[in-house]
Amino acid sequence: MRTFKPLFRFLLGVQGAVVHGARVNREEDAIDIHVRRHGNAKARCCVHPKIVLTGTYTTVEVRWRHLNILGKRSYLVSELREGRCPLCNGRRHEWVPWAALRARHTKIFDRHVASLVQVADRSAAVRMFGIAWRTVGRMVRRVVDQFLPRDLLDDLEFIGIDETSYKRGHHYITVVTNLLTGLVVWVGKGKSADTLGEFFKALGPERSARIALITMDMSGGYLSAIKQYAPQADIVFDRFHVVKLLLDAIDEIRREECRGLEGEARKALKKTRFALLRNPKHRTPRDEEAIARVQAGNGRLARAYQLRVDFEQLWEIYDEDEARGFLMRWTRNALLSRRQPLRKFARTVREHIDGILGFMRWAGITNANLEGMANKIKLCIHKAFGFHSVDALIGMIHLCCSGISLV
Repeated sequence: MRTFKPLFRFLLGVQGAVVHGARVNREEDAIDIHVRRHGNAKARCCVHPKIVLTGTYTTVEVRWRHLNILGKRSYLVSELREGRCPLCNGRRHEWVPWAALRARHTKIFDRHVASLVQVADRSAAVRMFGIAWRTVGRMVRRVVDQFLPRDLLDDLEFIGIDETSYKRGHHYITVVTNLLTGLVVWVGKGKSADTLGEFFKALGPERSARIALITMDMSGGYLSAIKQYAPQADIVFDRFHVVKLLLDAIDEIRREECRGLEGEARKALKKTRFALLRNPKHRTPRDEEAIARVQAGNGRLARAYQLRVDFEQLWEIYDEDEARGFLMRWTRNALLSRRQPLRKFARTVREHIDGILGFMRWAGITNANLEGMANKIKLCIHKAFGFHSVDALIGMIHLCCSGISLV
């Protein structure tokens, strides 16, 4: 057996372990590789690795799943010392460098599973490694704890804040992204002021004071948290969310018109929804035909659509004062339209006009990267076919969106 010890040490690639034997486990069709700590290694607490265990030592045999060797499952087996930890006020087994606390898989095995999950769905990891679905989630959390960059919250100046639904029944998470790097720096459960407040508490007063710009939607909860923790930050209401509110108003007017019409007049509005919502610059010939039908048969909806087209001119104005004048004129026309959805949108615009004009102050900065990140998060949820816990989802988001490299 001594001849094969260097080979097993090479195949294992485990630091801090001395191979002293191996045997074939025919019952499980696996290889058990017996290892031990170096002779001069002190027995340190598995919970507090800096504390040396005291008292009378006993031993307990522990087994960890490791990477396959020549197509066969392999396990590390070691007898760990148990002693008393002064901080835990109880007995603990010793810390080992090749596995995390309470884990039954080695760190190398965790890393290989997580690297597959970064590019594939959980089912692929379950099939390839022969492990349970929930085990994959625990491995992801352990890998994130080990490899998540510790400086994600340092040097933040420009951040984007958005919420994403992850489950039916209005379940949301708040995602904070560094606009300069495009990386997710923080994720929290919920979308309230308290949720965002947890981010600023983690950031601390000094780093919060250095934030110069925040892009976000017009969430009242987020606004109150920002005013409390980072009042110096300039707020920019993202173009995407502003236009979305306008399109929701136009679509509501279209539905109101459809409900009040019958016969040919109602038929003329059929299949016009996307033509009315699409950016005028990107209209297709079919869109042109649909809009022509609306203009010929429904003056009220045509006037509302013209306001929608006129609003796009705002994003081509680079002077803040000129943009403010444009918005005041546009909102006055919308308030005179007597269409309640447009009037509601116009009042929202006037209430948040300074944040909307931040688009001009900051040279067209948007939440585009954050919206792309939201799509990536949705893909993570879809690949996993949902998550049983929000902690598992947060771990997956950090694994795929926070710059963790496992190669």
